Amino acid sequence: MLDRTSLELAVLQMARLQGEKLDRHTLYTTRNEIRNALAAKERWRRTMDAPPYQWKKPHPPR
Repeated sequence: MLDRTSLELAVLQMARLQGEKLDRHTLYTTRNEIRNALAAKERWRRTMDAPPYQWKKPHPPR
Protein backbone atom coordinates (compact mmCIF):
# COMPACT_ATOMS: atom_id res chain seq x y z
CA MET A 1 0.00 0.00 0.00
CA LEU A 2 1.19 3.50 -0.79
CA ASP A 3 1.89 5.90 1.99
CA ARG A 4 0.21 9.27 2.41
CA THR A 5 3.05 11.40 1.09
CA SER A 6 3.49 9.46 -2.15
CA LEU A 7 -0.27 9.65 -2.76
CA GLU A 8 -0.20 13.41 -2.17
CA LEU A 9 2.71 13.88 -4.55
CA ALA A 10 1.04 11.78 -7.24
CA VAL A 11 -2.23 13.74 -7.01
CA LEU A 12 -0.41 17.07 -7.08
CA GLN A 13 1.68 15.97 -10.07
CA MET A 14 -1.51 14.99 -11.93
CA ALA A 15 -2.97 18.41 -11.14
CA ARG A 16 0.18 20.11 -12.45
CA LEU A 17 0.02 18.12 -15.68
CA GLN A 18 -3.62 19.14 -16.17
CA GLY A 19 -2.65 22.80 -15.80
CA GLU A 20 -4.35 23.55 -12.48
CA LYS A 21 -2.84 26.21 -10.29
CA LEU A 22 -1.47 24.90 -7.01
CA ASP A 23 -2.11 27.48 -4.35
CA ARG A 24 -2.30 26.93 -0.60
CA HIS A 25 -6.00 26.11 -0.70
CA THR A 26 -5.48 23.38 -3.31
CA LEU A 27 -2.65 21.86 -1.28
CA TYR A 28 -4.75 22.01 1.90
CA THR A 29 -7.80 20.36 0.34
CA THR A 30 -5.69 17.69 -1.35
CA ARG A 31 -3.96 16.76 1.91
CA ASN A 32 -7.24 16.69 3.82
CA GLU A 33 -9.07 14.58 1.24
CA ILE A 34 -6.27 12.02 1.13
CA ARG A 35 -6.03 11.98 4.94
CA ASN A 36 -9.79 11.50 5.28
CA ALA A 37 -9.88 8.75 2.66
CA LEU A 38 -7.07 6.82 4.33
CA ALA A 39 -8.69 7.25 7.76
CA ALA A 40 -12.00 5.93 6.41
CA LYS A 41 -10.20 2.98 4.86
CA GLU A 42 -8.53 2.20 8.19
CA ARG A 43 -11.85 2.46 10.08
CA TRP A 44 -13.46 0.09 7.57
CA ARG A 45 -10.59 -2.38 7.93
CA ARG A 46 -10.86 -2.32 11.74
CA THR A 47 -14.63 -2.84 11.50
CA MET A 48 -14.24 -5.82 9.20
CA ASP A 49 -11.48 -7.37 11.32
CA ALA A 50 -13.41 -7.02 14.59
CA PRO A 51 -14.94 -10.16 16.07
CA PRO A 52 -18.71 -10.48 15.67
CA TYR A 53 -20.80 -8.99 18.44
CA GLN A 54 -22.55 -11.51 20.66
CA TRP A 55 -25.19 -10.23 23.05
CA LYS A 56 -25.22 -11.85 26.46
CA LYS A 57 -28.27 -11.78 28.66
CA PRO A 58 -27.53 -9.81 31.83
CA HIS A 59 -27.51 -11.75 35.08
CA PRO A 60 -30.25 -10.73 37.52
CA PRO A 61 -29.05 -9.00 40.67
CA ARG A 62 -29.00 -11.10 43.81
